Amino acid sequence: MSLRVAGRRLALVLTVPLLLLAACGGDDGDDGAAATSEPDPSSSDAASGEFPASVEHRYGTTELTEAPQRVITLGFSDQDAVLAFGVAPIAVTDWYGEQPHAIWPWAQDELGDAEPVVLNEGAFTGMQDFDYETIAELEPDLIIGLYTGMTQEEYDTLSVIAPTVASSPDYPEYGMPWQETTRMVGQILGQAERADELVAAVDQQFADAAAAHPEFAGVEMVVAEQFEPGSSFARSATDPRTVFMTQLGFVLPADIAELAGDLDGAPISDELMTQLDRDLLIWNVGHEATLREQIEAKPLYDQLQVVQDGRVLFIEDPLVSGALTWSSVLSLPYALEQLVPQLATVVGGA
Repeated sequence: MSLRVAGRRLALVLTVPLLLLAACGGDDGDDGAAATSEPDPSSSDAASGEFPASVEHRYGTTELTEAPQRVITLGFSDQDAVLAFGVAPIAVTDWYGEQPHAIWPWAQDELGDAEPVVLNEGAFTGMQDFDYETIAELEPDLIIGLYTGMTQEEYDTLSVIAPTVASSPDYPEYGMPWQETTRMVGQILGQAERADELVAAVDQQFADAAAAHPEFAGVEMVVAEQFEPGSSFARSATDPRTVFMTQLGFVLPADIAELAGDLDGAPISDELMTQLDRDLLIWNVGHEATLREQIEAKPLYDQLQVVQDGRVLFIEDPLVSGALTWSSVLSLPYALEQLVPQLATVVGGA
């Protein structure tokens, strides 16, 4: 961590409590009307939930005594899970894609007319950057940060602002299954039963697709991406993109899983590209139009047996690629609809 970042964090730790005191300055006065305001029309509405509600996470237990009205999502894809329960966040975190309000098409209906503030807008780096001052100024009553690498220090700072939910300790950072994400959000929003219903519905779609394509079962595959010149990035066993494939019956080779470990993936240099030579090779490249050309120009690419046999799938459509990358309870039905026929064609079962 740089000295500049460390200094900024210290300043924010000291500043946030002052911001909160300023925001609550009228609470002890005699004028009740001045101390109470109507919820913002764009705020969340979890009135259908049952409260009090609580959820356990890697840094403890977060409890709410009543329905939150001002929810902020800090995880790169957390807004989908919240929207699935009919709750519109007042602020969301931008990932990539330049989508309106950082909400992709599969979730626009759930967003409705709400216009959340977009944090980290246009600053995709693949790294989180919590703007504590802005978050505090928005006066949330719940902060959700599941698809993040939130540290204890960051959690402690955010918890000064509002009750905060971090990811589950049972999975690595960025490795929580979409089912667990959905259930954790459902718990804190007082809608645990609804969460189970949502998960069951999407799980059934996976089961139906796998049953319709028994040729997927046991096929070794790798989901790869391209970020830096000179290497490829193989997704790990817990990464959502890989989990999508394994839910359909595909198998991640043990050596790739071991190479990535608890991380979301592992870089593989172009000199070792033969490690990607499996039964099926999937390139998730929809975030950049020129990536396929770069990949196909790699020195060893044409020598891979999987390439020579035509068992390579390039996911180039930005929306389809995005749905796979997000792998949320809202995006997965669209990803299944689009990708299962493509996978069947490449595998040879169409």
